[in-house]
Amino acid sequence: MKYLLCCLLLACRLSSAETITLGAEDDWAPYSSAVERSARGFAVDVIREAFAAVGVTVNFELLPYARCLDDTRRGRLVGCFDAVPNAMIGSSFLWHDHPLFTTHMNVYALSGSRESGLGARQLEGKTVGVERGYEYGDEFDLDTKIVRRIVDKNVQGFRMLLAGRIQYMAAEERIAKALFTKEAAEFGGKFKLVGTVATPGLFIAFSKTGPDGAKYLQKFNRGYAILRDSGRYKAIEAVWF
Repeated sequence: MKYLLCCLLLACRLSSAETITLGAEDDWAPYSSAVERSARGFAVDVIREAFAAVGVTVNFELLPYARCLDDTRRGRLVGCFDAVPNAMIGSSFLWHDHPLFTTHMNVYALSGSRESGLGARQLEGKTVGVERGYEYGDEFDLDTKIVRRIVDKNVQGFRMLLAGRIQYMAAEERIAKALFTKEAAEFGGKFKLVGTVATPGLFIAFSKTGPDGAKYLQKFNRGYAILRDSGRYKAIEAVWF
C-alpha cells in the first residue's frame, strides 16, 4: 500500500509539473549554443536546474540572439538569455534579482598590436566588430562615435579582423577563448586582448507583454536561490569552467 501511495504521489507531481519555453542563444558557447540541435552550455544547465527546483520543466528554443529578444519582447516567448539590462533594453523586459554570471566584454586586436587598456572613449572613430543585437555595456553601446561593423556571428567578426577589414573585435571573454580554441588552426595566436569595455551581469530577459513573464520571473528567483544555497551552482560552474 505504501509503495502504491508513493507511486500515486509521484504521478500527481509529474502530471501537475509546469512546462515553459525559453529562447536560448544559439551561438554563445560555453554559455548557450546549439550542439546537435540541442541547447548546451553553462547558462542552460543553471536555468534548467533552477526551474526544476520549483517544479518547472524548461524547453529551450534555439535562436539567434536578436530574434530571441524580439520574440520575447512580443510575448511569444516567456524569456530569452543571456541578456544585459542596460539602458538600451532594460525597460523593455523584466529582470530577476541576481545575474546568472558576471563577465568581461573585451576588445581584441591583431596580435602585433602594442595597445592595451582600451575603453570606449579610446575606440571613438575606430571600426569595431560587434555581434548583431548584443549589448556591450552602456558606455560602449551609447557612444555614437564608435564605428560599428555588425556581424551575425563572432567568428565572422574575427575573420574580418584577420583580413584587416576592421580594427578591433568586441567579444565576451570566455566566448572568445572558446572560439580561439575551436578554430585554433585559423585563429591560434592571431589576436590580442587590448581592452575591456564592461563587466556586466548576464540575465534571463523575461517578457513584459506575455501573460506568464512575471509569474515565471518569481519562480526563477525562488529556484535560483535554492540552487545557489545548495552549492549546486558552483558544481555546474566547475563542470564548464
